[in-house]
Order: sequence, then structure tokens, then C-alpha cells
Amino acid sequence: MMLGISVPAYAAESVQRLEEAYQNIIAYADENNIDLAMTYEDFLSSYNGESAAEYEQMFYPVFSVGNPNARSSSSSGSSKYYYNTGTTCPSSATYSKYNLLNVVKKGDIIFEANGGFGITGHVAIVEGIYSRGDGTNYIRLIEAIDVGVVRSILDDTRVDDKAVTILRVSSATTTNISTAVSFCKDELGADYSLDFAKDTSSAETDWYCSELVWAGYKKAGIDIEVSGLGEPGITPRDIRDSSKTATVSFSTN
Repeated sequence: MMLGISVPAYAAESVQRLEEAYQNIIAYADENNIDLAMTYEDFLSSYNGESAAEYEQMFYPVFSVGNPNARSSSSSGSSKYYYNTGTTCPSSATYSKYNLLNVVKKGDIIFEANGGFGITGHVAIVEGIYSRGDGTNYIRLIEAIDVGVVRSILDDTRVDDKAVTILRVSSATTTNISTAVSFCKDELGADYSLDFAKDTSSAETDWYCSELVWAGYKKAGIDIEVSGLGEPGITPRDIRDSSKTATVSFSTN
């Protein structure tokens, strides 16, 4: 099936071979119950002239297939208590094991090696540290998950469940951070879509996890995608491996 969309002028492959690669990826997603909403234009957006076969192979490691901790479909979704919590903190949240409340800051990026929503890994942005109303505090996140862009929390249990790494955008000023967080906050309620696009518009109606966080910092003037040829689209590992982000250590209490 010819899709009628032109490829970049430097393409090393024929349109037919690229379209076949695209159809192979769509079929793979269907077979593995991945809610992939990638158009052919989205597919071409990261193409850099390699062979169609090489380009196709770049996509498969990005999907969560084969990771027993990953969520490979929206239906298996976000049932844990730390997801989609709104502006309150669940009573089951704990902060006794790690010194998270002393380390994590607004604008930090939470990278999770275990899990994801169709995609390997997951990222969220820290909205801030908020009061639980009982004299203690909690860490509130904004993230794109299967039910859309929501507020959630980070606590000790989520750190252990998801193999969390805390990332900080090294050059970000207070203004950069506020801009990035505000952008993500304005997208609360938007839908989730795994499409490998690189949208930055506040008018965008759907997001995937790493695209949202990347777009927030892009709006603030900092491109946190990995330099050079990373994975297709903007992936959690692209952000983790970016020269613009650094790991922040935390420890047990």
C-alpha cells in the first residue's frame, strides 16, 4: 500500500521499502497489544537516511515487549495508588526509607527503568513538594500515562517498584524550571498517545511521557533530548542519556 507521503530528499531507500518497514512496526505493535498511534509522517520524522531495515530495527528496542515490569497496553494501566492522585497524597505513601524529601526539587525528572506505557522506561516531571496537611510533605509529579496527563506522587514504594533514577537539568534556572513545569501543568487532562512525534505546541491534545517532559523544557529553551542519533522520537532513555541531564543521588535514611 503506497501511503503517498514523500520521504526526505537524502533518503537512501525507496519509498516502498520505508512504507514496508512502517507497516511491519504497526503489525508488531498490534501483535503485542501496544497502543501505537504512529502515523507514517511520525515514522519519518526521525529518519536520517539509513537503510529502511536499519531504521525499522531502531524501533523494536523502544517498545516494552519482553520487560515483565512494563505495561505494554493501556488496558493494563495505572492501577497503583501512586498514579493519578490529583492534588492529594494517599495515606499509603511512605517516605521513611529514602531521603527523597531532602533531595528532590521542582523540575527534576523521574526516570523509571521498570515499566512504561507501551514504551520502555518512563519519565515524569516534579511539580513540587507539597504539604500532606498533617505536618509532613509529599512529592507531586506531572506525567503522561495511559489515562492521560495527570498528577501523581513519588514515594519510597514507587522508587523500589520502578527502579527510579532522579535526573536534574543541569543548566536550568529557576525561570527555566518554572516555565517547564507550567507547560506540563497546562497539559493536565490531555490524552495519552504513543506516536513518536516531537510536538511542542501547547495546543497539542495528546502526549506520551517523554515527549511531554521534553516539550516542557524545550519551551523553556533547553533541549533535553540526547545529542546525535538517539532512539526514534523522544524516549525516556534519550532524556536519561542527554548531556543536559545529570543523576542526583539519594540514600536511605
